[in-house]
Amino acid sequence: MFHNNLKESEKGFSLVELLVAMVIMMIIMLGLLSSVISSIRANTGNVMREEALRLAEDELTRLRSLRFTSTGVDSGLADTGWTTPANWTVNMRAGTVTFSLSRQIAAIGGGANQLRRIDVAVGWDEVGGTTTQTETGRNYQVVMSTVLVAAS
Repeated sequence: MFHNNLKESEKGFSLVELLVAMVIMMIIMLGLLSSVISSIRANTGNVMREEALRLAEDELTRLRSLRFTSTGVDSGLADTGWTTPANWTVNMRAGTVTFSLSRQIAAIGGGANQLRRIDVAVGWDEVGGTTTQTETGRNYQVVMSTVLVAAS
């Protein structure tokens, strides 16, 4: 003969108790999932900004390498307003992204064009962006600036 010494209340969980526990776990998991999605979006935004800064820095480095002396200025350093944005397609983790690069060069200060201010703007579009930046025509952008002093 088999004797069951368990009380009626100690035999396990009822179906209702299991369903309630599953609903509670699902609510907790949905909360965690929203945190994960938010982190992924923030990481993607950081990757886009990092790439935009790299493109802007590359353009500034290229412009700094042009000849700029008190006796002559390379035509690439001539005064301009914001240039028409040039598109750069970059392969990234999430696929390809198109960045727009625009620059502005201006003689500043007095005396024989001894100083040039260079502004480089790099923009990109992200889902959900509503405003359009004037310099690049994109939803988001970063701008880097530098001042060149003519070599003597």
